[in-house]
Amino acid sequence: MSNTSSLLNKKTLLETGFANGLPSSSYPERVLQIGEGNFLRGFIDWMFFEMNKVGEFQGRVVALQPTPRGKVVPKLNRQDCLYTLIQRGIYQGTTVEKIDVIDSISRGINPYSDWEEALKVAESPDIEFVFSNTTEAGLQYVDESFDEAVSPLSFPGKLVSLLFHRYTIFNGEKGRGWMIIPCELVENNGVVLKELCKKLTLNWGLPESFWTWVENECSFCNTLVDRIVTGFPHGEEQQLADRLGYQDELMTVAEPYHLFVIDGPTELQEKLPFKKAGLNVYFDDITSYRELKVKLLNAPHTLLASCGILYGVETVREGIKDDLLGNFIIHAMMEEISSTLQPKEKESSSQYIHDIIDRFLNPFLHHRLLDISLNGYSKYRTRVMPSLLAFKEVEGAYPKRLAFSLAALTSFYKVVEEDKEANKFFGHGPNGLYEIRDSHDVISKFREFWEKYDGTTECTTKLVKELVVNDLLGEKTLSEAEGLSIFIAKHIMMLQELGMEKTLEFIEQ
Repeated sequence: MSNTSSLLNKKTLLETGFANGLPSSSYPERVLQIGEGNFLRGFIDWMFFEMNKVGEFQGRVVALQPTPRGKVVPKLNRQDCLYTLIQRGIYQGTTVEKIDVIDSISRGINPYSDWEEALKVAESPDIEFVFSNTTEAGLQYVDESFDEAVSPLSFPGKLVSLLFHRYTIFNGEKGRGWMIIPCELVENNGVVLKELCKKLTLNWGLPESFWTWVENECSFCNTLVDRIVTGFPHGEEQQLADRLGYQDELMTVAEPYHLFVIDGPTELQEKLPFKKAGLNVYFDDITSYRELKVKLLNAPHTLLASCGILYGVETVREGIKDDLLGNFIIHAMMEEISSTLQPKEKESSSQYIHDIIDRFLNPFLHHRLLDISLNGYSKYRTRVMPSLLAFKEVEGAYPKRLAFSLAALTSFYKVVEEDKEANKFFGHGPNGLYEIRDSHDVISKFREFWEKYDGTTECTTKLVKELVVNDLLGEKTLSEAEGLSIFIAKHIMMLQELGMEKTLEFIEQ
């Protein structure tokens, strides 16, 4: 960052003359957002900015930090909740770069140090909507106790606590519920979140009348989101600070493409007038949209993350441009994943794949594989495993590339170094150490795998069988998993002996 540039805030904008009118600044807080990461800021918060800019919606967002280790809220508040969004890419055949200072967030709250302030947000009659993105790991049940004065750790826990406080404050009044719109990439995310909230309500012994109020007054919407948001433009800090005249710790880069599909009550389209701002948002059943997006955009990302890091590439574009690795991913999409699609989705899959490859090759996006690898094991379960199993049903054999990617994922999770003080774990690839970022349970699972690994076929197959059957195949029998386990074990051993490049050459021959 430039030493001569001031930090982005309202005062700095006035001094630099960059201010775009800050369209949201006078509007009331209407949205509670649980999460404040790159994706929400480059997608949802940008959409509210676009609506406010044309005089629609007319509301702002309160951002709640989702985990105790979050670092965004202090930065948001230091910058008067302003941040820069840079949209770069190829849009309708034209190269575009658009820079906006987004002002749709009013403030950030750390609920772990200021739960009382979070509860006050729940008391506001103006708050109508809850948006979230806590990743797949956030939509999990956490067995925790209820204390009205303390923030729960989990996202569902926070939501139930805030809803219960609102219910209490308004005495169960009609019309005071929230429209809850989760953006986590989990199938039927609204249904899943509602079930988690119901389970917590029962386990916490909250009044039955409270859950009746939630059922009658709150809507949990299923959604699909699609936009590549790569986050902070690492390596361009100095150039951008000099160009814009300010430093921005929260600068975010995204592609121009965006798609948001919401399956919710009919009145939602009027309450959230995205279309009037020219945004690519649909209020519709999400099934077909999701099928294409998760299987042909997100799954290749997950495949590329572990394979690419062990291959020695750092970004999506770098991986797709490489002849060997790029062909592996494209063949997985066209020959294995596409064959599992429903007829309606299969018709449009070829063009969709070409569009996605263009997005992957966007020269402006440095989508780091290490960022994509976050919580990679749960992503594999939701994004890749369904196609692997569906292929087996359709073709009678397991798809070699999707199956190999599980061997790559297992190898990616091999911890070779630990920083106990920082509670960080590292693997090793051609470019040196890389950080493995996942839950303690997942990292422990793979550490146990590698501690028992002795390089023999018998041992490796046994370990893989335990991992695949117990974790990923659920009720599938051991016999059904035998061939898959042997295949994965063989390629884990090859990866250990030959490395990723030689093993991929064997797979692709």
